[in-house]
Amino acid sequence: MDPGLVKRFTELGDPTLLLLAALAMFFYLWIDNDRRQMAGAWAQSVGFCIGLIFVSKLVLHVYGRAELGPFRLFSPSGHVAMATTFYGNLAILLATGRSRSSGIALFAGAALLVVLLAASRMVLRLHSLPEIAFALTIGLAALGPFYLALARHPIIIRAGQPIALLVLLAVVRASHIDGEALVAHLARNVSATTDRSIATTPARTLGMNLK
Repeated sequence: MDPGLVKRFTELGDPTLLLLAALAMFFYLWIDNDRRQMAGAWAQSVGFCIGLIFVSKLVLHVYGRAELGPFRLFSPSGHVAMATTFYGNLAILLATGRSRSSGIALFAGAALLVVLLAASRMVLRLHSLPEIAFALTIGLAALGPFYLALARHPIIIRAGQPIALLVLLAVVRASHIDGEALVAHLARNVSATTDRSIATTPARTLGMNLK
């Protein structure tokens, strides 16, 4: 399997990308009065996931098993935890009010995506199986607030709108606009310009003195 392709695929679970997508979904839910209550539940679910993964990483960095090996438990996968919560919540939202077969297809698709993301983290040797399992448990637990809120107050949304929004975010992410690289490039240009200015200033001064 091509490592480059696996690396590109695993970016679908990138916590930064999913956090931006989660914020976009939050505002999508919040701008409509009928959906506003679900926006709060969405925020609770995502916030719960972020809090759990942060605390677990912190605790395991202190008390976990840092040595290399198949049973290492040192840093649960943020990719897997966030992907489980985000794609799981999205499947729950899109399945609400739709046929049973549509719901099964949505949940199966979300589950397959998360499993493949988890496998990609292991193929790249970034996480062990216990770390993947730990992160998956966190992601599943974080689905609770949104699932329960949607069960109490079900809403039906048009799938095209949030999907179009997420595709736009994915395109922006795929463009690989690197802010740090841009700043570094500008800094090099400024430095080169400054060096040239300093080099030409003595020559001009010398020319004026000769006159």
